[in-house]
Amino acid sequence: MATISVLAGDFLPGDANYQSGVFTLQSLLGRPVRIPVASFETLEAACVESVKNTRDAIGLGIAGAVLLGPIGAVAGYLIAGEETEVTVIATLKDGKKLLAVLKDDTFQEITARMPD
Repeated sequence: MATISVLAGDFLPGDANYQSGVFTLQSLLGRPVRIPVASFETLEAACVESVKNTRDAIGLGIAGAVLLGPIGAVAGYLIAGEETEVTVIATLKDGKKLLAVLKDDTFQEITARMPD
């Protein structure tokens, strides 16, 4: 299951999930809204950027600090992996819109499932 961050649109901002071709989003009623990829009219990448994996960076920074002091902390932070995040704009067939951030591999899987 992949976690995505809903930023704006016709759905509540916050964390949502994507698994096996279905988005699970929060709703005002407290019940999750399930939206299959087949319901999307368009899905466009608005922005693609590399970001430092924060959890790994903090962990490696602390480990480096314990072993080598301040220089080790900086080195640990610098060797942490980066991941690519994609900000997407989606339009559903019913006209609703969604602006969300997700990892590149999740974006690739979703676009592969999009109807032609």
